[in-house]
Amino acid sequence: MSKVQLTKIESYNNIDMIQTSINSMLDNSLLSKKLFDGAKVVIKTNLLMKKKPEQAVTTHPIIIECLANYFVKYNCEVIIADSPAGPFTKASLEGIYEASGMIKAAQNSGAALNYNVSFSEVSPSDSMRLKTFNVIDVVKNADFVISAAKLKTHGMMTFTGAVKNLFGVIPGLIKAEYHFKLMNEENFAHHLIDIERYVKPDYSIIDGIEAMEGNGPSNGIKRNLGVLIGADNAYEADFIACDLVSIAFKLVPTLYLAESRNIFNKNEIVVEGLDYKALNIAPFKLPDSVDLTFLPKKTPAKLKEIIIKKLKAKPEFVHSKCISCGHCKRNCPANVISMVENKPVVNLKDCISCFCCHEVCPADAVNIKKSLLLKLLK
Repeated sequence: MSKVQLTKIESYNNIDMIQTSINSMLDNSLLSKKLFDGAKVVIKTNLLMKKKPEQAVTTHPIIIECLANYFVKYNCEVIIADSPAGPFTKASLEGIYEASGMIKAAQNSGAALNYNVSFSEVSPSDSMRLKTFNVIDVVKNADFVISAAKLKTHGMMTFTGAVKNLFGVIPGLIKAEYHFKLMNEENFAHHLIDIERYVKPDYSIIDGIEAMEGNGPSNGIKRNLGVLIGADNAYEADFIACDLVSIAFKLVPTLYLAESRNIFNKNEIVVEGLDYKALNIAPFKLPDSVDLTFLPKKTPAKLKEIIIKKLKAKPEFVHSKCISCGHCKRNCPANVISMVENKPVVNLKDCISCFCCHEVCPADAVNIKKSLLLKLLK
């Protein structure tokens, strides 16, 4: 039977406790019964962009190091991998690995860092949205995949955890192409579920020792939760993480759509270890982009589409903070951002509100601006 396990760990300084917790989680997982000598294990971390561990944007390197230690001990070939935002190149990976502490994590554990930037097209038979999509080869060729996620809010999906973390198996700027093909939240969430169904992660760890609320996943507010979550099922891990911080199930498309596809049942989750409800953690501040005004189910589809479009939040560029790096323009799926005198200008009429620009901005120069109509409805 699959299970979710939680441990209370206040700080990344307590490495022995983190290692003991991860060892216990994996020893009691379904994965432990399948491991074999020489297996290729890919730890799919969340690197997103060039950020330091203390900024709570990326999975902390101590978590990755302890995960790698476990599998190295079992004579596995361990590879730390991700395809962050932006170009999927060796040079880009080198900079992100250095900034995020992954180089040290690999050196300390004996794991390898992935520099293979090749990818292949896959055609999962049960895919509900894109019938074919590209996946980085390091994950495609793995015997086992671990989703090592960060507990954060997300401008488009409300929450990013073990399932959303797997969007990082899509190579580089191809992510923007898929965002544009799947403009609304439910289409994109179905695609994330399709990716998870293809990868089928063998175990999921969510780093919630330091998490992020507000306008995540890169420019939100750091919160110390002191919690590590491990699960056989990625959706169950995400559900417990959301419940922990009071993010409503109906606000997380990857969860309610996965349940509608009979992938998991929130009422059958088995939790072991920490009684997380007893922690009484204050509810997370949600992203400004989240629409809390729910329309009646009988609202005609066309009318609903028009109203939602009017209600959607949009990005707002703060030129005084902008460093003119151009990441927002390069990562814009709808190609609606122009650089005018080295500053971004967005065509809001054609903006799809994916907030990729907000996600990849290294200078926190993109705000999420709620529509006037939505403000009036509050």
